[in-house]
Amino acid sequence: MLNRYKTGFYAGGGFAALPLAETCRILAGIGYDAVELDRFWLDRRPTRKNLLEDLHIIAGSGLALSEVIVQEDYVLPDADARASAVERTKAYIRRCADVGIKTVNLFTGPRPWIPDRVIVGETLSVREAWDVVFAAFDEIVPAAEEAGVNLALENVWGMLAHDFFTAQYLVNRYDSPFLGVNFDPSHDQLVGNADMEFLLCGWGRERLKHIHMKDAAGSQQRGRVLFPPLGEGLVDWTGFRRGLDAVGYDGILSVEYEADAHLCRSLGGNWIRAAEESFAALKTILGT
Repeated sequence: MLNRYKTGFYAGGGFAALPLAETCRILAGIGYDAVELDRFWLDRRPTRKNLLEDLHIIAGSGLALSEVIVQEDYVLPDADARASAVERTKAYIRRCADVGIKTVNLFTGPRPWIPDRVIVGETLSVREAWDVVFAAFDEIVPAAEEAGVNLALENVWGMLAHDFFTAQYLVNRYDSPFLGVNFDPSHDQLVGNADMEFLLCGWGRERLKHIHMKDAAGSQQRGRVLFPPLGEGLVDWTGFRRGLDAVGYDGILSVEYEADAHLCRSLGGNWIRAAEESFAALKTILGT
């Protein structure tokens, strides 16, 4: 732990190519308390036995599994495609519940990095876009409640739920103890919501199901979105710390590393160095 905070690292990128045991050994050796995985891990490990074996590896390394990223796009023009996305989400939730995984991360869509994505206001009206998201969550939230799995909604730049206010619009509609957020300060920063203490206090302890540690620069409105190394962007980490302390957050703070330019130009694509640098930045941010 750093200060009183538990930290983790999302093992995507280069870590996904390593055996899980090696990834966990590296992250634990750096000092992390948890590893974060995604639905591609679930796809690669298709049976309950497979998943239990991997969870044993994670626990044996001294790490926790903080959450599984299960992100499907529900803002799609085709009704069959939307239905398939919802069914996949529910299947992932059931698989997680079956082995005791308590938190999954999801978003609304549309994915802004996809060339043929839905353009809200053109392909679908704003009302139509919210209607299809509500229809999806009308099925997903009860599935999570039945399974006892927390849904950590991540508002993401360029999506329908893209900031604190649009995410609250969705979360408040259901008022479920199993629906909260994966708070990622970078996305609110990109739309100009810079008061991190206000945002964290606005969500409150119960709705903060998981937190991503990621910095940001640029602006969604200007179409220039950057995710520099942790501590080198515009996120007010001092205010962020005040917010954590105010709500008494005791979950995982997991680094989501998307500083691609720095990774390639300065670190030679070495994800272990990226995890090490990020951990050093966490020490500064968390006041250790």
